[in-house]
Amino acid sequence: MCGKSTLIKKEIEPYLSDVGGYFVQRLFRSGEKVGFKMIELQDKESYTLEKTVDSISQETDLVVYLSESGRWESCIETFEKTGAAILERSYRKGKKLVLMDELGRVEQNAPRFRAMVEMLLDAPIFVLGVLKKEKNPFLDRLRGRDDLLIIDLDSWDYQEAEGKVRQFLSAAGLY
Repeated sequence: MCGKSTLIKKEIEPYLSDVGGYFVQRLFRSGEKVGFKMIELQDKESYTLEKTVDSISQETDLVVYLSESGRWESCIETFEKTGAAILERSYRKGKKLVLMDELGRVEQNAPRFRAMVEMLLDAPIFVLGVLKKEKNPFLDRLRGRDDLLIIDLDSWDYQEAEGKVRQFLSAAGLY
């Protein structure tokens, strides 16, 4: 069994030319998690969920990172500029599916990004997303939509969840 992002990666990797969007890569230094980076989905080689870094200061498009003082800091600008641009580009290129892996807390303070997420959810395009398991107005509004299927890996059988993802990808014209 694996986690949400790993399940999605395994299922969409053969179809990356038809998939747009982004994923969040976990960054490690000396075995310690030091950040999360937004990466545009492009090809199999760049679709790596984890990366070891020497220094977090060398990285761009950080979502959150561990600062020198030991506090977690968020980068709203990554969502407002990079994230919104990725989502817009995916839509304009006519991708069959847009991946948003993942949506969480920081996005609450990124109105341009939130607007792009909601525009895509209202558009005639398939969206596959990972929602953090927490409550906030942005995530609660998404969960309240009647046009979403939410698969909770904590309460669903893994094979059943895998089957639902495959059905969704098939409906999107993949698989």
